[in-house]
Amino acid sequence: MGFPTGRGKTACLDVAVWWLASQVDRRPAVRSAPIRTWWLVDRRVLVDSAAEHARAVGTALRDPLAAGIAEEAATIVQAVADRLRSLARHVGADPLEVIRLRTGVQACMPTDPSRPAIILSTVSLFGSRLLFRGQGSTRCMRPVEAAHAGTDSLVLVDESRFAGNLLRLVRDLADCTRGARRILGGSRSLPQVVSLTATGSATPSTRFGLDAEDRAHPIVRGRLDAPKWIDVEVERVGADRAVAKWTRSLLAGAHHPSSCLVFANTLTVARAVFDRLSSSPLAEDADILLATGRTREREADGIRARILDPVHGMAASRDPALRRDRHLVVVATPTLEAAADIDVRYLVSEACGIRALTQRLGRLNRLGRFSDSRAVYVHASRRSGGRPADGGEPEAVLSRLRQAAKEVEGRLPVSPRQLAELLGAPGDEPGRVPEVMNGLLWEWTKTTTPPRDAAPVAPYFSGISNVELSVCLFWRKDVPDHGERIRPRPGDREVVRCPIRQVRRALIAHDDLRRLGPDGITVEVITARDIRPDDTVVLPSDRGLLDDFGWNPDSTAPVADMSAATRGTPRTAPAAGLELH
Repeated sequence: MGFPTGRGKTACLDVAVWWLASQVDRRPAVRSAPIRTWWLVDRRVLVDSAAEHARAVGTALRDPLAAGIAEEAATIVQAVADRLRSLARHVGADPLEVIRLRTGVQACMPTDPSRPAIILSTVSLFGSRLLFRGQGSTRCMRPVEAAHAGTDSLVLVDESRFAGNLLRLVRDLADCTRGARRILGGSRSLPQVVSLTATGSATPSTRFGLDAEDRAHPIVRGRLDAPKWIDVEVERVGADRAVAKWTRSLLAGAHHPSSCLVFANTLTVARAVFDRLSSSPLAEDADILLATGRTREREADGIRARILDPVHGMAASRDPALRRDRHLVVVATPTLEAAADIDVRYLVSEACGIRALTQRLGRLNRLGRFSDSRAVYVHASRRSGGRPADGGEPEAVLSRLRQAAKEVEGRLPVSPRQLAELLGAPGDEPGRVPEVMNGLLWEWTKTTTPPRDAAPVAPYFSGISNVELSVCLFWRKDVPDHGERIRPRPGDREVVRCPIRQVRRALIAHDDLRRLGPDGITVEVITARDIRPDDTVVLPSDRGLLDDFGWNPDSTAPVADMSAATRGTPRTAPAAGLELH
C-alpha cells in the first residue's frame, strides 16, 4: 500500500475488520480473511495514532450509539459487530479485542484465538514471537504466542524498511513446512504481510496507491500540495550543537509563539540537544520536552498529554486559530517519525535518510493550514552519539537537496508531491538476511529447554547488520533475594527496554543485580557482565537511571515503583514517587 504521509493509512485497520466481517458466513476452511490484524512499526512509538484509531473502532463496535454514531450508520456498525461476535467462542465478549504490545513483558495477548483482534506492536516483538523466541515472553507462552503471530494473521507493516525481510521470512517458513497439513482456509496458515509506505520500492504491479481521481480530491490535493520550505545547513561541529543552534535561530524569527519539532537520530544526541536548549535563553519563552521510546508508560503518559494538549500542544486536531502563550519545542528521537498525528509550523532535522526525512516532513504543516511553515535540514560533519542513521544515505540526501536548492535559487519547496520527485526511492535496504533452514526452525520450536547454541532469531527479520540488542528494566521499592519470587509480577506498563551496552556500562560497578529467571517470576543474582539480550532486570528504586523523560544513565534520582498502579499491591511499603514538571 503506497500512500503519502498523512493520507490515512490507518484506515487499513477498518478495511481489515470489514473484510473479516464480510466473510463470517463462509466455512472456516474457505474463509480467507484472518482473525487477527497486526499493526507493526520499526520501534516503540510515543504518540500512537494507530492505537487510538484501533481503540475507537473497538469502542464503536461495542456500542455504536454510545460512541456517537448516527442511528442509520449505527445499524450498519451493529450488524458488523454481531457478525464479529459470532466468530468468538464466548458469544457475549466484545466484538473486537484491541491489544498494544510495548515491551512484551507480561503483555496482554488474545484471550480467545477465535475472537477478532487488532494487535499493535513492533517488528522485533512480532518477529521474535513468530520464531518461538518472543521478547519478554515466558517459555511456557512461547508456542502460544508463535501461533498468534504465525497463523490466521494479517500483518500490516507501517513504514518499515524491514517489511521485505518479513515477506522473505514467511516464504522461508512456508518452504520449511511444506509437509505440514494446512487446516485453515486460503493463505491463513501463514501470516499475510502487507507493507504500508510513503516511500517504498514495490513495483507498480504490486503497489496500491492514489489514482488520478484520488489526487484530484480537494482534501487530498490540499495535503499533497501543503506549502513547506526547507533550508539546508552544513555545520563543522557536533550534531547536538548544530541542531540546537538552528532550533534557536528558527524560533528567533517566529512572529508569535509557535510549535517546533526537533528530530535527532539517537537518544544520545536528542538528550544533548534537549540539555542545550533547556539551558539557553530560549527556555524563558518556550516549553521544551524530550520525547523518546525509552520510557515507561507512567512517564510517557505525561509527555504524550502535553504533546496532544488541545490548546497548547501540537496535535493535528488542534485549532490553528488558538493563540499560544509560549513556544512548544519537542526534541524527539525517531519515535515520532511514524504513527504520530501531529502538525507543527517549524521543524529541525538532523541529517537522515530518505525514508526518515519523508516521515519527519510529514509532521510539518501536515494538513496544509500554515502558509509560513519552514524546516531546517542540519548536516553536521562531526559525528556524535553513535553510528550515523541510515548508513551513507544522508550524504545522498544532502547532495540532492543542495542541487535542488541551487536550481530554485533560494529556499527549497518540499510539499509531499514535490518531495517524492526530489528525493526518489530510499536506499536503506536492511542488507543481508540469513535463510531459515529446517534444522534452525526445529531448534527454535524447543521452547521448554531451549538449546544453548540455538541461533538468535533477530537477524532473520532485522538483517545481520541491524540487530539491536536490548534488555528490559523495571524498578521496585523491595527487591527479592536469589531464588525468591517477585510480587506482583512486572507488567508491560512498568518496563522500559534499553540498549544492552548502555545498561551494562551503567551497572558495571554493581555485582548484586537481580534478573528474572525463565519462569518470569523467580529472581536470580547476577553481575552486569552476566546480562544477556532480552533479559528482564529488576532494579531498586534508589538506583536511579530513569528521569521524567525516560532512560537516563546519568540520573541518580529515585524512581517510582509502579507495581501498585499496574499489577496490585507490592510486598512492602508504598512506592516511591516522581513529580512531572
